[in-house]
Amino acid sequence: MPDPMHDPEPHDQSFAASVFREYADDLHAFLRRRLRSGESTDDVFQTIFERLIKVQKTDLVRQPHAYLFGIAFHVLREFWIREKRDQFVSFDSPAIDRADASIEHAQRDDAAEQLSLRCQLDQALAALPENHRKVLLACKRDGMSYEEAARATGISLHMVPKYLVQAKARMMAMTWDV
Repeated sequence: MPDPMHDPEPHDQSFAASVFREYADDLHAFLRRRLRSGESTDDVFQTIFERLIKVQKTDLVRQPHAYLFGIAFHVLREFWIREKRDQFVSFDSPAIDRADASIEHAQRDDAAEQLSLRCQLDQALAALPENHRKVLLACKRDGMSYEEAARATGISLHMVPKYLVQAKARMMAMTWDV
């Protein structure tokens, strides 16, 4: 499949402008739900549209909403990885002494948070159409290729990537309590 991001021909920025007009509000709301600060939201939002503007073979983009949210997913993931990497942790004796007294409570809270996220994930997966759920689990959880997922689920090879993109877009559009 040709890559829409790389083409030596000049590209048409009207595609990015029309996608911006149509989906900017949805994308901004999606980012606000997932990021802590408005400044981070605006930075990530800008990065997403900078990448969208660089798309040169816009005629290959059949579903602009799914394509835009696919870019958003990758930019968010990069942002979170960078944010986690840049976190600075320092330890001082009084803080360690205080934490030592309550370490059991902290571990229970983490387990409760993980259980809550697990329940939310189960509910989100249950809300997906059956074929979307099958493809998402086969490709993401089980690490199958498109061909393997098609054989395992009985879904045509042509539909596997489409269902996967649609499933990821639906999962990203859901509200998560973190």
